[in-house]
Amino acid sequence: MRLSGFGVSKFGSAAVERAFRMDYARRYAGQRRLAGASLLLIWAVVIVRDWLLLNMLDPSILLHVGYVRLAGAVGMAVPLWLMWGPRAFDERWAVRLLCVVTLSCWFALSELVNVYPPNRVGQEIFPGFFVLLFLIFTLFRFRAITAAWLVGLCVAYHLIELLQYFWGTSAPWYHWFTSGAMVLMMYLVGIAVCIQFERAARREFVFRRTLRAAKARVEAASRVVKQQNDRMREVVREKERFFSSAYHDIQQPLAAINLFIRSARIKLEDEHAASHDLDVIEETARDILDMFKGIQDYSELGSYVPHLAPVDTQTVLMEVFEQYLEPAKSRGIELRISLRRRPPPPIESDHALFKRALSNFMSNAIKYTSVGGVVVGWVEIGEQLRIDVWDTGVGISPVHRDAIFAEYYQIDNPGRDRSKGLGLGLSIVHRVIGILPKHSMRFWSVEGRGSRFSLYAPIAQLAPVIVTDGQANAACTPILNGKYILLCDDEPTVLEGLRRLFSSAGALVNTAESMTGFEAILGDDGRVPDIIVTDIRLRDGPTGIEVAERIRRHFAWAGVLPVAFITGELVSPRALRDFAEPFVLLRKSSTPESTLAEVSRLVADRQPTGFGHVRDP
Repeated sequence: MRLSGFGVSKFGSAAVERAFRMDYARRYAGQRRLAGASLLLIWAVVIVRDWLLLNMLDPSILLHVGYVRLAGAVGMAVPLWLMWGPRAFDERWAVRLLCVVTLSCWFALSELVNVYPPNRVGQEIFPGFFVLLFLIFTLFRFRAITAAWLVGLCVAYHLIELLQYFWGTSAPWYHWFTSGAMVLMMYLVGIAVCIQFERAARREFVFRRTLRAAKARVEAASRVVKQQNDRMREVVREKERFFSSAYHDIQQPLAAINLFIRSARIKLEDEHAASHDLDVIEETARDILDMFKGIQDYSELGSYVPHLAPVDTQTVLMEVFEQYLEPAKSRGIELRISLRRRPPPPIESDHALFKRALSNFMSNAIKYTSVGGVVVGWVEIGEQLRIDVWDTGVGISPVHRDAIFAEYYQIDNPGRDRSKGLGLGLSIVHRVIGILPKHSMRFWSVEGRGSRFSLYAPIAQLAPVIVTDGQANAACTPILNGKYILLCDDEPTVLEGLRRLFSSAGALVNTAESMTGFEAILGDDGRVPDIIVTDIRLRDGPTGIEVAERIRRHFAWAGVLPVAFITGELVSPRALRDFAEPFVLLRKSSTPESTLAEVSRLVADRQPTGFGHVRDP
């Protein structure tokens, strides 16, 4: 057996040792107070018992016993009262006070041994010694050095009593030995208990200190990681701001090119040579705008919230088929849709997202098919509908199959032919499928023979709302003839192009590059505009949102005016969640025809206010 287990070693550092003593005092202050109060309470109860017992045995010593009991009570009560202050949390002070309590009780008990009737000492006084020893070695939580010091004092007192037995009393010396032998053995056992208690307390102190240090390191590391994450988010935000600004600035001239091409085409309808050149320019501009639209679509999917509803599958198939019929013919390939005796069942999906995914499959198939054709079909499989897009294109080799859904990845386009886009089509489909619940996709391909891409969607339990042809045509046909538009854009070429676009549809247009340009128009108190069309980011002064709100407040008596925001930035519709309806968010990458159609729809949806269009002076 190793003797090291029976000793207590101090910490090597004086600072750590001081920290241990402070921690020790704070941890056991409450326990020490309670133990001292219990000792004083027991002492008070025994005083009452002494009075009752000595009245029957020997009333002559009652007064002497009372003095000893009172002195002991005072000697214990004063330091215990001081223990209820801040001294209990200082180990040196706490030990001193508890030693005073212990010695007061000890000397009082020792004196009672000499006063009490000898035949009653073992029954009445010695249990008090055992109670005191229990408190000293357990509940008082003395450290080993303090317990040893107290035991040394008590042993010295016992030796003095032994000398009294030899020279001062007539009692035999062995009486001292027999009466105090049990107490002496308790000293040794108690010191061993204190040693083990202190060793356990030191181990626990080291463990908690190590745990706090580890926690502090973890917290410091977490703060560093948080700071790095904050810096990374700031870098990402900065890159997003740069990309959004670059996206906006590049789209401005492209949008102007598209608008002026349409205006020039109207003026040169009979000039076939110029018309051919315009066709080339328009196609080039459209290719670039399509690439930006792909970036825009991919960016918007990160914050898009799907709106699930029953979708008429046949209508979506026909819309996509008609959308790509002309592009397929221009490449000399056949595009057809597989017809069956009955139409496909409706699906539970987001109409816009599902159409976008199917359109991207179709566009991808046409781009990579040079001979043959593309076929769209469907198969009902249990509670799901599978829509297939077959092509006879180049196919996909096994080495590319794990990468085709990555951003900007394209097969067989090392020169980055812009007519094939940016390689975002399949990655957009991948993100769309991740957004739509219970949707999935698969593909099968043979290199050199073609591919089949499939979309799986749950079949709807309810029938979709069908829009009639008359309603669809009314929504798509521009109805701006005679309408009054306030148009704001800080890019002069885009502003002029939009003015010509709306003027060609028969609208009356007033333009301005900022809110300052509208001040004179609003000051005339003239006609109420049918719609406000504005860019969101304006170069000087208020933003487009603030311009629209200012004009709305000016004509508040005529109801809430519709607003069409036309932006070249990567702005999420959520950025306008606090703006009052009705409004629409359009992109400068949109075709002039779709811009006209959306503005016309917003004007048509506005309900008459009953005030007319001219404000009374």
